[in-house]
Amino acid sequence: MKISYGWLRDYVNTKVSPETVAGWLTMAGHEVSLIEQKSGDTVFDIEVTPNRPDCLSHIGIAREISAAARKPFRFVHAKPSRPRQEKKGFKIVRENKLLCPFYSMRILRDVKVSPSPKWLAKKISSIGLNPINNIVDITNFVLFETGHPLHAFDLDKLSGSEIIIRNAHAGESIVTVDNVGRKLTPDMLVIADRLKPVAIAGVMGGKDSAITGQTKNILLESAYFNPIAIRRTSRALGLSTDSSYRFERGTDRGNIVASLNRAASLVCDIAKADAGGFLESADRVQPPAVISLRVPYLNKILGTSLKPVEIRQILVRLGYRVKGSSAMEVVPPSYRGDTTREADLIEEVARIYGYDRIHAVPASIITTCQDDDLKDFLAKRNMAKEALVSSGFNEVVSYSLVSKDLLKDMLWADEGLIEIKNPLSKEQEIMRPSLLPGIIKAVAYNTSRQVYDIQLFELSNIYFKDNKQYREEPYLALALYSKEHGSNQKDISGQGFLQLKGAILNLAETLGVKNLKLEKTTSNTLCEGRSIAVLSGSEMFGSMGRLKDNIADAFGITGSLFVAEINFRQLALSAHPERYYKPLPRFPYAYRDISFAIGDMVEYKEIEALIKRIGSHLVEEIELLSEYRGKQIEEGKRSLAIRIIFRSKDKTLTEEEIGSADAAIRSGIEKTFNAVLR
Repeated sequence: MKISYGWLRDYVNTKVSPETVAGWLTMAGHEVSLIEQKSGDTVFDIEVTPNRPDCLSHIGIAREISAAARKPFRFVHAKPSRPRQEKKGFKIVRENKLLCPFYSMRILRDVKVSPSPKWLAKKISSIGLNPINNIVDITNFVLFETGHPLHAFDLDKLSGSEIIIRNAHAGESIVTVDNVGRKLTPDMLVIADRLKPVAIAGVMGGKDSAITGQTKNILLESAYFNPIAIRRTSRALGLSTDSSYRFERGTDRGNIVASLNRAASLVCDIAKADAGGFLESADRVQPPAVISLRVPYLNKILGTSLKPVEIRQILVRLGYRVKGSSAMEVVPPSYRGDTTREADLIEEVARIYGYDRIHAVPASIITTCQDDDLKDFLAKRNMAKEALVSSGFNEVVSYSLVSKDLLKDMLWADEGLIEIKNPLSKEQEIMRPSLLPGIIKAVAYNTSRQVYDIQLFELSNIYFKDNKQYREEPYLALALYSKEHGSNQKDISGQGFLQLKGAILNLAETLGVKNLKLEKTTSNTLCEGRSIAVLSGSEMFGSMGRLKDNIADAFGITGSLFVAEINFRQLALSAHPERYYKPLPRFPYAYRDISFAIGDMVEYKEIEALIKRIGSHLVEEIELLSEYRGKQIEEGKRSLAIRIIFRSKDKTLTEEEIGSADAAIRSGIEKTFNAVLR
């Protein structure tokens, strides 16, 4: 919204620079996005938040500056002069009182329509409007001065002596002042005379009753319309105006008659009109609720030591009525419908006092959780996140709602899905039964932007139906992708698979999960031969492996993506993260590397078990260095390179002992698996 600095100074006298004023407004919560010079004036472009319609005017912004700068605010009080009695009485008929709880009007006679005086034309021009004539310019001036929209009708073009506020009749239409014919529907509110609609309430007036150079008598309207109804009408017609923008957000009911009087007074002064009758039809307004404000609580929340007199001064400058000292009773002004509770008042004090003056204080943590099982689970969850971060993964948070199409891409069965009855969009139809769709979408988002080294995890809930009962379970999902793996369609190195396996094993070790096993399995989403079940004992926690190519293609991902999904609640129940002291080794280690070709059907865990059995207590660690399939290797076989670390707890091993153990292991691998040493 554009605001003129010169115009603002009519209401608050400040001699500081426009840049300083912009700083005050921004710190008070009204971001000044642009400052520009225009015809000797400075114009601010201000971002006004939807909850502050009171600031969609020069007076509203001036009030904020007055509070922030501690400068007096000059109110504008005006009533039309030269009132006279109307010979012909008018009547207001509110057929729909719900959508129009307040309607007021004033008749002004013998107006002289002409170009606006220079001061008025200058103010209108400063905010980007084109001057039209003195009557239209006055209504625009009052709109941008007070924030309340008005509308002027040519009185002599109205049929009958009634202004009727009603819903449009089926099949009705109106030509608006922009010379566009618009079809109306019965849910739209209109202002009508005895024969036809003359305005779309709160949005735009009709051409037939518009002010022209021949207008002699006018009917000036000021009303309150239901914000939801105005928003619905504006969207249905594809018509947004300065008036509808304000009515949609809720105008100040306490400002309706004041704005009408201000405009009528200007018409009498500038257009030399005679002020005629004033009419209003209104429902009873409930007085604003009294809000309690505790000064000690305010200081506790803000970390300040403000005195009651300072708090009172801030609130009074903003237009609040305040009683009391340590425990205050505060009544918000009519234009602050967004202030309904103590927290709102604390925010008011904070922004005017200045966020930059509120210093950080150490937070005091109060533990309210008494459930030992819950505390244990949360501790394990934090340990899991730290372990994954230490393995190079980054945490993501995806939406809990997914689309049916996304689940179809995942080849997900329909059983147990929880559907949303009234989804906001097609993308939010199902409560996610898995974390994989969200984390795969995150990978796709990154790869489409040339980010290829990706290691992500998400630890959150999934949702499903079990025996007609709605359930949610904490799950852990991981995804690993790199440019190297992505460009290697055959996944010759298997490096991504090993990285993911290593992250899971590191997680299990951190949590103290005993007897963790990885065994081959089959899956709808994972490639055959690259699908592994994660177990502890006989209980399966989840699975890991390479995502099937057709699923990756559906997400726009080229190459090998490795994923895992684990039931974290089951994993946590099997976790016993006790820590025991283990002395540093007293004696050095030695290692030997073994490379051999072996059949594809031989599982790595069988090789590892053989090495441990033959090497007995001398084998401390076994590390898979590489796995290779290619031209130099016979089809149906793969080449493995393994490093074996030997160490004794009791002495330094001799070369003969190491060599003997190494030879026995090589021989065992060769004979047991029909391997070819390289």
